Amino acid sequence: MNNQTVSEIANNIAPHYFGKQYYYKKGYMADWIWNAATEKGINELTIDILNYKIHPRELQLKPLVIFLPKLKEKINKQLEREGFSPDFIIDAKFHIKILETENTLRCTPILRDRKEKTYLGNVHFEHPYDNNFEVFNSRSENDMDWENEADNALNTSEWFGAILRYVFYFGKRKFNTFYNQKQLKKNALLGTIFQICLIVLLFYFLYKYSVG
Repeated sequence: MNNQTVSEIANNIAPHYFGKQYYYKKGYMADWIWNAATEKGINELTIDILNYKIHPRELQLKPLVIFLPKLKEKINKQLEREGFSPDFIIDAKFHIKILETENTLRCTPILRDRKEKTYLGNVHFEHPYDNNFEVFNSRSENDMDWENEADNALNTSEWFGAILRYVFYFGKRKFNTFYNQKQLKKNALLGTIFQICLIVLLFYFLYKYSVG
């Protein structure tokens, strides 16, 4: 893969993420980032595209990560079109700065390949369409915590399912053939069943221990 191809990916992902095709309930991604960050007094954040994580953790919100799997899939498809595996890029992040006085988000995409080469995308500027709706105050903090816990539980099930399938094939197939956007539902179902079985076994052994 030539450097120009990866640079093109780095230049394209920010406009795609902030595009009108990524709308969730009350606003676009710029709206959600702006309103959530300003409510918390945060002026800088990092979005980890490949791992669906946001730093600082206060901004790890469903509206901001819900489209990251699609963005990751877009990156993978472009890599595959060039004849390379999806794991060629091992790190993909947005570094976003909140410029309150200018009512602007400044986003710098940064990619890193498995040869440890770093690619900086063009700096992308975005203005929120709606910078007035509330993110955290629209419902209680407890409700937000429950939603985050539910998302974490689902991610755990997906990991368990993917790992079990990988072990079943004795590592003969690449892990990313099991852990990708198309396989998430299957992994989540298998992982949930596996965790339920573990809980049942735990209670069984506790029962046997108590009566013994």
